[in-house]
Amino acid sequence: MVFSTGGPDPDWARFHIPLSIAYSHDGIRWERPRHVNPVVRGVSDTPWGFLYDPDRRTYSLFTRRVPNTPRDVSLYESYDLVNWEDKGRVLVPGDEHDPRDVRTNAYYMMPFRYGDLYLGAINCLYAHPVSEAYGSYHKSPNYPADRLGQEDVQLAYSRDGRTWKRPDDRSSIVPIGKPGDLDSGTIYAAHTPIVRNGETWIYYTGSRKSHNWWDWLGTYDPAKGMRDEACAMLARMPEDHWVSLDAGDDEGWFQTMPWGPPQEILVNADAEGGTLLVELVTPDDRSIEGFTRAESIPITSNGKDRKVAWKSGRSVFDLREAHRGGICARFYLRRAKLYSYTMTLPDRDGALTREQANARWLEIIKHRSDNWGSRSNEPASGLPPQKIP
Repeated sequence: MVFSTGGPDPDWARFHIPLSIAYSHDGIRWERPRHVNPVVRGVSDTPWGFLYDPDRRTYSLFTRRVPNTPRDVSLYESYDLVNWEDKGRVLVPGDEHDPRDVRTNAYYMMPFRYGDLYLGAINCLYAHPVSEAYGSYHKSPNYPADRLGQEDVQLAYSRDGRTWKRPDDRSSIVPIGKPGDLDSGTIYAAHTPIVRNGETWIYYTGSRKSHNWWDWLGTYDPAKGMRDEACAMLARMPEDHWVSLDAGDDEGWFQTMPWGPPQEILVNADAEGGTLLVELVTPDDRSIEGFTRAESIPITSNGKDRKVAWKSGRSVFDLREAHRGGICARFYLRRAKLYSYTMTLPDRDGALTREQANARWLEIIKHRSDNWGSRSNEPASGLPPQKIP
């Protein structure tokens, strides 16, 4: 167990919020080893994100630094939960894609694995652009006071768990509710999202209050208690709908890298009221007969695993002899959203699955384990020396 503590002693020692560990043989009775605690002596006064990376065999702690202004996301890594290495700031908000009338802070980030990617739900806090402290106590006529102190949930992504980016489109994963709603002030992502029956479930804490003095303490009603101040809530969206490529009335298109040829092409898209067409071309930009745009059967529905087909009725897999080295798929969209596409290969006996698993294992050992040297059995770096009696 990793837990945070506070009180007079940490405050006096200027630990800020120390983190400690405990262990248990049954999950009920817990021991706290005094000779190692606290293991981290100063993270910020906020929830923090925690992740175990099975590829590197490391624990990752995402938190704010001390001092915690500007609010950002820093990374600490450990192999044993006791010795932690500071990896520095990994995500700092406030760039050209963030709103200009308020200052964007990363209150904290909840990381999680999603397939081969690392995703993060960032709690973005909007503060006064000139003086955050002033905006916490005063409504300013020169700045949007209705946004000061609000927190929503946005997306971050990483391919290695250490280098993090945010999409250029800063739309909220979970948006702020309407005035008066239970989540009209602040939203805190509270749990790793769960995929259930074709939906992604996101649990979060919502409050009518904004993160400022004049809204929270100034309007707190002791008679109603905390039940009226905050509550646990659930947001649901279709599976794999984190991001999309969108096209409006003006048609847009993009082209994939060479692959396959695959057995079939599946799309996860919302094309109700619009169209999605697919054309197959060679890497030197020649249309493939039988798979041209004119022969593509339009997809006009909403959902995942929609099979791409052509009027010729031919299978894409028939191209494997004439087009060795791969073909490119060119997608055309109008008034549609494309969330993902999938290219499949036949795997009747499971040989392809085993080959891909072995390839991923090799990728992990060589590029993610941080343990690639002359001896394959040398201990992972970062562990303290082991004394053998």
